[in-house]
Parts: sequence; structure tokens; C-alpha cells
Amino acid sequence: MSSYFDFFCKNIENEDSQNSDRITGTCNSMCPEDEVKLREQERLIHVLEVWGSEKKLVKGYSRSAADSNMAVPHLLRPYPVLTYTVQYLLMDITRRVDVPASVVYDYVNDRLRAVRQDATIQRLPPEQCACLLEPMIRFYVYYGYKLSNLPLKDYDPVLNKKYLLECMKWYLSCSDSLATMRGNIDHLTGFLSSIDLNGKDKKNKIVNDRVLIENLYILCNLDDLHPLFRYVKLSKDIKRHPKLQLAYEIAIANLHGNYVRVCRLADKLCPLSYCALFTYLPTLQRRALAVMSHAYSNKRLTVPADALAHWLRYREPHDARAACEHYGLKVQGADVRFEKTDFKSDVTLNIPNPQDIREKFDLSIIDIFTYTTPK
Repeated sequence: MSSYFDFFCKNIENEDSQNSDRITGTCNSMCPEDEVKLREQERLIHVLEVWGSEKKLVKGYSRSAADSNMAVPHLLRPYPVLTYTVQYLLMDITRRVDVPASVVYDYVNDRLRAVRQDATIQRLPPEQCACLLEPMIRFYVYYGYKLSNLPLKDYDPVLNKKYLLECMKWYLSCSDSLATMRGNIDHLTGFLSSIDLNGKDKKNKIVNDRVLIENLYILCNLDDLHPLFRYVKLSKDIKRHPKLQLAYEIAIANLHGNYVRVCRLADKLCPLSYCALFTYLPTLQRRALAVMSHAYSNKRLTVPADALAHWLRYREPHDARAACEHYGLKVQGADVRFEKTDFKSDVTLNIPNPQDIREKFDLSIIDIFTYTTPK
């Protein structure tokens, strides 16, 4: 995967020798003046950059070209400006309701990519990269859940997963690098406990929760063994955290095919962990129904749809019946009849409408980017 994370890994080992060559940005606004003039001239100002009569432009992502030089100090934003930009994008832009959520996602995603681009060109140290990446991970997890039922023309889950994994692996690499430099990985938890990106507003403080990211790394990759290998190698203090142990138990239950246990354990998840797991839930439900079509195969007996809804965490019995019909199983009133020859494994994945996470956990969009996992 070619990414900023790859660039970081290639250069972190030679950090000392590169300090003298490091470029420091001098742009003290969210968007360089050159880009502001160009976009105003070409009428390329995004609707989310207009606040009444005021315009607040944010630097957009641009691909490198052979005839362009992006390593120019006055085009690069230093770390304090990057943190302020991330704060603005997540705390202000995501609250806009005058445009569809998919438009908000596309805009914020593009601007966050530009932040990562500036961080890469300037070769920011691991601790600064980690503080920038943590809220980005929250963004991709939350919107990956929120937009999961949209058509491909409005939202691409594969691209979202790509950006999410890029940020996650980069963040975890920064954590490991800091642990090596400090000699004890447990010290990192205290160092990355929190970061105030807006000191004047204590209520809207973006935090840096490493345990949450380790948790999300497992739950966002339930079909991958690498997160479990990483968990085993973590220090005892971090590995003993209840929320991280819960994620590990869910992953093991999924590997064993105990899908009902996965759904039961999901009731204990925090909001973002819930988002991560329930993005995967349609795949889990299809696998569970495929198993049940063999285990409960019978031409006479049926299974109540409300029991299926409870086992596999469908929101309503109606959703369970609709999913069964989608996969070719016969529905008789409020019951489902399983026959192994009826199940259709070649149909598209049944993705139900996601529940509003803010209503389920009684929290705001700001809370999503500021809560910490309980000790």
C-alpha cells in the first residue's frame, strides 16, 4: 500500500540524520494564500467553506506532479496550524446540516488527506503525527458506519477502509517508535493521554486515546490475524484494559464462528467500537444465516424471527425476515424456515439502514471525537 505511512516507515530510522534537511512550514492559515487566490479566481470555493458572508478556505489535497514542487515552506502548514485545522474540520464542519452527510464526508476527507500530506512533507516527529492521526481514525470509523447504506456513487466503503487502515497503521507505528525511544511502551499511554487542540474551549477538546485505537484496529479487521498477534505482544498494562480485552474476545469468537456470542459481547462496546463492529455486522449475519440454514434445516419446523433478531442484533424482527428473504430463505408469517438448499450465497450483501449512533448512546457529534474509553 503506497501511502504516507509507507513514507514514514522508510524515513523514521534515519530521523537523526534528516533533522537538518527537514522542511518547516511557514503558512499560518488553514489555506495558503496562493491557493486562496487561485480558487477564488477559478470559482472553486466549496459550499462548506462559505459561512454566511464569510469564507473560510482549507487547503485541499493535491497529487504530486513531475513539474511541481510541493516542498515549499510558504505552502506548508506547521504542526500548530495542522492541529487547529483538524479541530476545525471535525468540530465545526461535521456539524453542518445544510448539505448531505456524504458531501460533508467527501470534503472533510479531502482536507484531512491534505493534512497528512503536509505532515509527510515536513517529516513531523512520531508524537505529532500520532496526535493528528487519532481524530482522523475516529472520523473514518464514524462515517464508515453512518454512510454504510449509501450507494457507491455517494460513498465508497473500500476507499474509506483504505484511508482508515493507512491512518491506523501510521498511528500504531508512531506508538511503537515512541515506545522504542522511551524504552517502555507503558509510558506512551500517559504521553498520549490527551491533547488540547483548542485551549480556550475545554468542552471541545480532542483527546488522544491509544487504547481506543488498539481496540478499533482489532474490530475493524476481524477477518485478519495480524491485529491479534499485535494484541498478544502489547504490554501488560495496555493488554489488561477491559475494553481491549473485550475486543480480543469478540475477535476470537468470530474466528471460532460463534456469531451469537459476538453479538452478545457487542452490547458492551463503546460508541466508536460499536460503529466498527456493526459495519462488519452484515457480513457476520450472512455467515450466521448460512450456518443456520444447515444446522436448522427442516421442511416442517421454523424459527421465530424475533429470536433471530435477538441473536444476530437485527433492529426489528421485520429486518430479520427481510434479510432471510434476501438470501432465499422462506418466511412464513412471523417465522423463518431454514433449508440448506434454499440459501443463496451468491447474492449481494444485505445492508440494513444503520441506527443513528448519537441517539443510541445519547451523545453529540462532538462527543464522538472527544470521549475516552473508561478505565
